[in-house]
Amino acid sequence: MIRWIALASQSESGTELVFRGVPGRDIESMATCMEKMGASIKRERQKWVIRGHRGGPILPNSVLDCGNSATTANFVTSIAACLDGSVEIDGDLSLRKRDLSPLTSALRELGCGVSSDCLPYIVSGPIIPGSFWIDESFSSQTLSGIILASPGFSGEVKISLRGEAVSRWYRGLTIETSGLSGWTGGYGETMILDSWVVETPERVSIPGEFSLFPISLLFDDLHGTNSLDHCQFGESSITDAIEEAKSGGYSHVSLRDASDIIAPLAALMSMGKGGVIVGASHARGKESDRIMSTIRMLSSFGIEIEENNEGLTIPGGQSPNQPKGPIDCEDDHRLAMTAAVLATKVGGELSGHEICEVTHPGFFEMILTRYQGR
Repeated sequence: MIRWIALASQSESGTELVFRGVPGRDIESMATCMEKMGASIKRERQKWVIRGHRGGPILPNSVLDCGNSATTANFVTSIAACLDGSVEIDGDLSLRKRDLSPLTSALRELGCGVSSDCLPYIVSGPIIPGSFWIDESFSSQTLSGIILASPGFSGEVKISLRGEAVSRWYRGLTIETSGLSGWTGGYGETMILDSWVVETPERVSIPGEFSLFPISLLFDDLHGTNSLDHCQFGESSITDAIEEAKSGGYSHVSLRDASDIIAPLAALMSMGKGGVIVGASHARGKESDRIMSTIRMLSSFGIEIEENNEGLTIPGGQSPNQPKGPIDCEDDHRLAMTAAVLATKVGGELSGHEICEVTHPGFFEMILTRYQGR
């Protein structure tokens, strides 16, 4: 939904985004930032109607607050860098700790001024046509941000891609949504981007959040329920990882393209046959160092796992126990949701659990309802 907001806010024709549930705070942060750059967003129940400013985004007259969302920060920064002037961008305390240097370094190569590699910073544009490189082994968000901002380019920008790409499903999602909105480019080791006219579809149906799938699966495993239609999630890097983890033996799971699910997946594997998680080094750059924070959180529940070079080594046959003290959610919504689901089985006190609202408003009401109905 964040990608569609970025695109629809640069399109002069109206676009309906239709969805189920209530948008999380990350989505609201993206929408508010684009409104400050001239977009019109009419919020209705389970439908938003978005129309971009005629002539493209404009300089905002106040700070663009990205909240807790690094995705929003990368996309908004890239779009703001195309404007002729200075834009101040900020986020919450957790987001201020995130390293955004892959993007800020790229923008400096393209002639922009960026006052820091961490929020808050001031971006002074516009982007000047030129060339730079992106290391895709850190994140997919830098390339996604540049693609989504390219309608505002004043000339050709050449990108050379390096490193072993991670989160390729999310990169593909950016390319797919952009292609449906009029972009004729494609992915390759060298990419040439130029200005293009955004023409988003009149109506877009937003699917459910795939990364919440293992949270629901963990609840079902803990309580012996089958409350979720797993078929609705289709095929993705997330479902592939879960299928491997649930294969019935000692698993070897790569999270190269699905590092967001490392905490609930590690909990699931500990309760099964165990295994190793690899390809997750980039999870260290999330809201928390998600490899170490997963170890800390699960150890509070008496679940023992170890760090390896690329992820986690997880003995199987374990069960959670009630923590002896409060669990620090470390400003990480995925860590908090995993801890909350484990606590529905054994009890537990969570500190900072409100961060779940970033992704899933009403999360605790939902699991309480499922707990009572199990």
